[in-house]
Amino acid sequence: MEYLGNKYYIPFLFSVLRKTVLINIQVYLINNYQLITCILVPIFVKIDKMSQSTLIDQCKERVGAKNLAAELAELLGVNADAAYRRMRGDTALTFDEIQKICLRFNISFDSVINYQGRLVPFQFNGMFKDKFSIINYLMGIEQELKMLSSMGTEDAKIVMTAMDLPYFRQFGFKSLSRFKLFFWQRSVLNLPDYATKKYDADESLGEYEEITDRIYQNYHGVPSTEIWAPETLDSTIKQIQYYLESGLFVNKQSAINICDDIEALLTKLESEAQLARKLIQTKEGTISSSFEMYQSDIFLSNNCIQAFKDGRTYTYVSFNSFNSLMSFSPHFSEECNRWIDQIRLKSILLSEVSEKLRYQFFKRLREKLEGLRLLVNNSF
Repeated sequence: MEYLGNKYYIPFLFSVLRKTVLINIQVYLINNYQLITCILVPIFVKIDKMSQSTLIDQCKERVGAKNLAAELAELLGVNADAAYRRMRGDTALTFDEIQKICLRFNISFDSVINYQGRLVPFQFNGMFKDKFSIINYLMGIEQELKMLSSMGTEDAKIVMTAMDLPYFRQFGFKSLSRFKLFFWQRSVLNLPDYATKKYDADESLGEYEEITDRIYQNYHGVPSTEIWAPETLDSTIKQIQYYLESGLFVNKQSAINICDDIEALLTKLESEAQLARKLIQTKEGTISSSFEMYQSDIFLSNNCIQAFKDGRTYTYVSFNSFNSLMSFSPHFSEECNRWIDQIRLKSILLSEVSEKLRYQFFKRLREKLEGLRLLVNNSF
């Protein structure tokens, strides 16, 4: 790093093997809590055939049954043959074309760059920006799960560590789901509309519940391997305890309803672990997929979810309570996959086998729930 007067000049040098694009990134440096004036730094990144193929694959996901060649031809102002050449990688996309495609199909440019070394691109939804909407956040989750569940049980799967109660599960239980959505908006986002409100289990959340119901259903259509721990319920219990001690329940029954939902969730989870299969009945019929459940006695430091489809891995790492960072990076995903696999190898398989250990695991969780029920009874 070279210091020039009141500016820092940071040279970035990348090998340019085939084609480059230029991106301007403003770098902010903090020194003694003062913002130093910085110059715009040109960064050259490699756009190779693999990256172009990745971009086209993401476009195909978003257009669904539509003709992508026709969409690209209209967007880029070329004929169908030229569009097909770009889809095959015979003709390299220009920077202007990449920019148009990313904007049109809502694709992050970072997700298609062939990064090497320690640099890893992530996507996330900023919770504390003006246009953040929980509805849109939930719709994004619904879309991703729907895409996975529609692929069939042989082509997609989910692997996760459950340090906290997975929201895929809790969304199937009204009072618990309503509490979580209320908690996020009042106690995490600090939304003004919730500043003076108390939680009422009977208060419907309307459109929120329609989306969470669909998330719950789509989750049952995706095969999953899940590593749970004795501490998985702890954060939810602490959130309820905080609301009890702060007088944020409208009445005692609202707290009781949440406890009843947690009990129902544990009963369903235990049954599905015994069958090694997730199962739900809907108006359209039965939704079912394979289910592997493990118990880890090693403390899980974070929630990590990996979605596998079409030979690609999408890795989600939790942060800021209910938010997550997502990366397409193959080497980052491989690192996380190896971490999850190491934990899995040291865990106990509770699905189908280990009847005694499965019983003991759920007994411990229910004992925590009974402690919460006692606190509820003593708080009113």
